[in-house]
Parts: sequence; structure tokens; C-alpha cells
Amino acid sequence: MGIAGVMAAGVAVSAIGTAMSMQSQIAQGKSQNAWNQYNASVAERDAEAARQSAAYEAGLKRKEGERILGRQRALFGKAGVTFEGSPLLLMEETAANIEMDALMIERTGKLTGQRYESEATLSRMKGKSAQTTGYYGAYTTLMTGASQAIGVYGNYRASTYSPTYSVSGG
Repeated sequence: MGIAGVMAAGVAVSAIGTAMSMQSQIAQGKSQNAWNQYNASVAERDAEAARQSAAYEAGLKRKEGERILGRQRALFGKAGVTFEGSPLLLMEETAANIEMDALMIERTGKLTGQRYESEATLSRMKGKSAQTTGYYGAYTTLMTGASQAIGVYGNYRASTYSPTYSVSGG
């Protein structure tokens, strides 16, 4: 095998290496995107679970409040207290506090859900970015490989070039 054959083999090996590197970069970008899309789906499920859990807990708090108010009414009734003035104000304040607690539970669930949704959005963005980065990396590898192949070819041509000069008289 002459120098031309060695040079051709070198270019071929370089091209194969470039193609394999490109394929690897694209696959890595796609894999990272898939992983981030999965994480986003998990975060979205967590968001829904947080809202549902908060709604359930708020409902329990309201039921507990109904029992407390019922107990207050029973004790006031047993003691012969009428539901006006201070006893009525106490019951209204108790009801308001219970509702505030329930609303705070719902608010916490809503905020937790929003945080998970933000994580999902960010994860999706990271995935798309990773995939794009994989493609750009592959294109960069292609250009670098092509440039190196052209350089090898250019060096070969330069080493085999022998100018011929003719002298013509006139």
C-alpha cells in the first residue's frame, strides 16, 4: 500500500470516528431529553397530588371544625346559655379560625402544586436544550472531522506536488 492508500485509509478511519462521535452526541442529547421529559411528568403528577392532598386535608379540617362547633353548641345549650352576645361571637370566631386553617391548607397545596409545575417546565426546557446541544455538538464534530480530512488531503497533495518549470526562449 502506497502513501495514497495510507492517506485514504486515514481519511476513512477519521470519517468513521467522526460519524460515531456524531451519533453518540445525538443519542446523548436525546437520552437527556427523554430523562428530563420523564422528570417533568413526575413533577406534574406531584403537583396534582399536592393539590388533591391539600383539598382532602382542608375538608378534614372543616369536618373537625363542624364537630368543634357542634360541641360548643351542645355545651352552651346544656349550660342554658343563649346564642347571642359573647357565646355567639366565640362561635363565629371559632368558625372563622377553622375556615382560615382550611384555606391555608388549600393555599399551601396550591403553592406546592405551582412549584412542582415550575419544576416540570424547567425540566422540559432542560431536556430540549440538551437535545439541541447534542445536535450542535454533532454538527461541530462533523465540521471538525471534515476540516481534518481536508487538511490531511491538502498535506498529501502538497507532499506529492512537484512543479515543473519550463523555460522557453524567445
